[in-house]
Amino acid sequence: MQTKKHFNAQAVIPLITGVVALVFLVTGFVNYGFWSDQPTPGFFPIIIAAILLITSAVCLYQSLTAKNAKDVIYCKGEFLVILGAAGIILATYLIGLVPSCLIYIFLWLKFVEHAPWKVIITVEIIIAAIALGVFTGWLQVRFPTGLLGGLLA
Repeated sequence: MQTKKHFNAQAVIPLITGVVALVFLVTGFVNYGFWSDQPTPGFFPIIIAAILLITSAVCLYQSLTAKNAKDVIYCKGEFLVILGAAGIILATYLIGLVPSCLIYIFLWLKFVEHAPWKVIITVEIIIAAIALGVFTGWLQVRFPTGLLGGLLA
């Protein structure tokens, strides 16, 4: 007797991330470009979206071809990551992308990883230097500034 293949819940996340990747690919190419004598503002988002699309396709294939598909069970850590991502998105509209990411990293290191202050400060300084120095200064990536950045400008 042949069993019916059914759509399992493990395929939902790869489908969503695949759609998000396609949106970023199209937006990146149409609005920001990829390369014009040097990397344009769409360069890194397009690369990240392409990698996300490939990994989403692989994950979707694995979830649909799994022989022992079980119900999806999420643990506390997974919900914290999802909650953190939603917090970054919401905070980006208010205070900008870089400050919201730095706040997320601080909160994660302090309350989830229970890292000492020295480690937290070191990590924050390194990430801020990379985000602002490399991406903003050298590669001219325009990060969203949020409402606060719009008021200060």
